[in-house]
Amino acid sequence: MFDVICVPVDGSDYGYHAADVAIEIASKFSSKIAAVHVLEEFSFSSYDSEEDSGDAILAKISKKAAEYDVEVVEHLLTADALRDMNFIVKQTGADLVVINALGSDNERFVSFEDNNVSDHKIGSVTERLLRNSDVPILLVK
Repeated sequence: MFDVICVPVDGSDYGYHAADVAIEIASKFSSKIAAVHVLEEFSFSSYDSEEDSGDAILAKISKKAAEYDVEVVEHLLTADALRDMNFIVKQTGADLVVINALGSDNERFVSFEDNNVSDHKIGSVTERLLRNSDVPILLVK
């Protein structure tokens, strides 16, 4: 049913939760996971530290997927997630995207309670992907 499931991950608990759902689906349908982490084009952090962080995030997804015998292709990209996510999804060849409603931009969202985040809000990257994607989106809350 699904050959490639794209899961954008940003290192937040929300992103890891979406990855868990993607892994469960991939396990049931013998799908591959395209784990995507985007390094911001313009960052105040060093590129090496951002790259190391991204590698660690993707490795965590791969390790979890290996427990379920699910193949993961890791994609560490420098881009603008808001602008480019739809294009990135197309390039992975995904026929399903599993993404969480919220992500974290430099850990901006720590918890719903502490940041007055409503259950009815979604992150900007997710919102733009929902509006523009030709690929089905599974929104995880």
